[in-house]
Amino acid sequence: MRPFFETLDYCGSAPASAAAHAAASSATSMTTVMEGTGQFPIGMGPSQVIPHRPRLTPLRPAIVLCFFLYALQSRGVQLYPTTKEVTDSPAQDVLRGSAKLSLTSLKSNSIEAIIFGQGSSSWNEAYFAGHQTPSSGPDDTYYGLHVSMDVYVHELKRGQLSSTTFWIFHDGDGNTSSLNSIQVGWHIHPDHYGDSHPHFYTSWTRDGDATTGCLNMECPGFIKVSGAVIAPGDTIHPVDHVPGVPIQNITLRVNKDKKSGDWWVYYGFNNIPAGVGYFPKSLFNYLAKKATRVAFGAYVSSKKGSPTPPMGSGAHPNGGMGRAASFTDLRFIDKDGNSSPIMADLPKTITNEKCHSITPIDHANCLYGGPGGCIR
Repeated sequence: MRPFFETLDYCGSAPASAAAHAAASSATSMTTVMEGTGQFPIGMGPSQVIPHRPRLTPLRPAIVLCFFLYALQSRGVQLYPTTKEVTDSPAQDVLRGSAKLSLTSLKSNSIEAIIFGQGSSSWNEAYFAGHQTPSSGPDDTYYGLHVSMDVYVHELKRGQLSSTTFWIFHDGDGNTSSLNSIQVGWHIHPDHYGDSHPHFYTSWTRDGDATTGCLNMECPGFIKVSGAVIAPGDTIHPVDHVPGVPIQNITLRVNKDKKSGDWWVYYGFNNIPAGVGYFPKSLFNYLAKKATRVAFGAYVSSKKGSPTPPMGSGAHPNGGMGRAASFTDLRFIDKDGNSSPIMADLPKTITNEKCHSITPIDHANCLYGGPGGCIR
């Protein structure tokens, strides 16, 4: 996804005094202990120091999904809680038809560059399986999501990516360039880390991934707190993929703190999640107030003409609990930090059900995954 960096004040039309006040507030809030590359220079907040970020070519499939979902919603298309098989690449779906009309009208003819970057002659082949909340307009309000998910190990090759994740969105003013999002999950990403281990990761943007945001702490953004049990980018271990070995599980929670307005990230390995850091409110414009949509699911990608890797455990959802990967204890979080289980099904998007799929939500749980091996 060309989508996440450069020095940019997204308070845009806000009065200079308001921007100065926001920067001062941000600097004050940064007096807590900060570690890693997420630390800001003394006296400066994240809205002030945003260097040009590295290209996120390997993460493009996730942004493709963001734009795909965004385009459908912005065109008024409702995804009902039934299986919708997308018979071709979501990337191509975004680049043509109603989705293309929606996005190109917002971003001229640069949508190809936004999603894939310039000169992409061998675009990645991406497959998605996930649920998202329906969008009825700017009055939709969400303050967080709580999810428990299995973690698996697969031997992936360079050019392959497998991720299980969730997103917190605000659709902004309806223009692609105003999309705010936070993404948290785990992935196996040999091109990025040089190994085939599962890694905990985060990412963010405040302009539809046009110029702002990054993966993990590779730019000013996510603030890791002192004593955190894990940092974005760290390997999740121990995790085995051996029959008979207990499945490892992580519980992730992202919610907007009522007092500070920051988006806090919680992580637990086979345990109750604890706070590991936060995305400062000052990073965002629209998400500074609330989210209008959340989504969760998984995606895999591979180089064009190469087979896709396994999604989840590598088993289809019809394999049942214990074989297929699962999302459990799915919960919405309200503005006071209270959570409630997601009991009703949500609309879902599936790229190709023969390769990867996801079941309806049943009492705050669902299964997903697939063996991979699909080639386009």
